[in-house]
Amino acid sequence: MWTTSAISAAGRLTIPQALRDRLRLRQGSKVHMQELADGVVIISTRPLTHAQIAGYLLDSLVTGIGPEAERLGFYDEEDLDVVIRTIRERTLAERYGITQTA
Repeated sequence: MWTTSAISAAGRLTIPQALRDRLRLRQGSKVHMQELADGVVIISTRPLTHAQIAGYLLDSLVTGIGPEAERLGFYDEEDLDVVIRTIRERTLAERYGITQTA
């Protein structure tokens, strides 16, 4: 669920009450922020490892592309492997200039 909050003139960001209640955040609670890319920031109640962040990103990706992938005929593990390999190769090439040789 997405929520919106504005940053005050003092640079403070208010976390909506319903979200604070669900996460059991109180005055003085610590939150951790990790900038990903393209304006995406993860805010967590605990530090996250790179593997955990990658897992959350993959979950988000699968949720986001799942219906479209099915519409295009991607149904089994082999199809998913092709999609993951393509995403990995493109990311390495575009973001890091690394190209894979067959």
